[in-house]
Amino acid sequence: MQDPGPAVQRAKPDVRKALLASRNADGGWGYYPGKASRLEPTAWALLALDEPPILLKKWPLQGAWRVDVHGAPINYAFQALSALVLLEHAQFVPDGSAVARALLDVRGRTFEQTDAIRQDNSLQAWPWIDGTFSWVEPTALALLLIKKCRGSLPATAAERIAVGERMLLDRVCAGGGWNYGGSNVFGQDLLPYVPTTAWGLLALQDHPKDPAVTSSLTRLRLDAATEPSAQALALATVALRVARQPDRAITAALAGQTARAMTLHHNVGLAMTLYALEDRTRGDAFAI
Repeated sequence: MQDPGPAVQRAKPDVRKALLASRNADGGWGYYPGKASRLEPTAWALLALDEPPILLKKWPLQGAWRVDVHGAPINYAFQALSALVLLEHAQFVPDGSAVARALLDVRGRTFEQTDAIRQDNSLQAWPWIDGTFSWVEPTALALLLIKKCRGSLPATAAERIAVGERMLLDRVCAGGGWNYGGSNVFGQDLLPYVPTTAWGLLALQDHPKDPAVTSSLTRLRLDAATEPSAQALALATVALRVARQPDRAITAALAGQTARAMTLHHNVGLAMTLYALEDRTRGDAFAI
């Protein structure tokens, strides 16, 4: 296919301009322009713009956790994401490592085995919030962060990494890829989704020869065209780039979605798009 480079270069300035235009007076981003600053869009925007995450350093804390919405449960996926952004800048590495250390004590709930759900329900990886079960996306983000920080973490990090990896491998869909939680319910195989498959691959990037990883990479390339959203295509682009298997067709499709992304004004989608389209040859925040 035609080199997507020119389309990428044309798209990036417009996406950057749209993202900067929706920045709040406090320096953060809401999910949409004019909305209160939230942790996820702010983390993605700072990462995409390659700005020092001073705002994340100043973010209100509850123990080790950054408070996204006062009174709401702590979202562990967003905590891991913000810490990964902090790790990109040397002066903020201790702040990111503190989140990794706190995540070692977070566990999803267990529940009894049942024939209705084909999975190991004893595995306690990471939940979205306390009191809930382990899910693919928070587990993948926690694994990424803990793996990047493992040299500064206690010995228990190895055990938590092993459990998280077992959980992801246990939940791989038939033919590769990941759904949001399980892979088979009431005897019905569930379909994978592009974003969750990308996160699973990023978390398991240090196991490139595992059959689940190789089949999921193939599935990601096949499925990316079926989810033509900025978020799905951006995460697919990042996961394939980190796996050293970039796909020009997927990158071109992402560049082609920028006009729609700007029309929707969804800041997470805009930031993910900019991050995925930027040259990351000097290193990727999601590479272990």
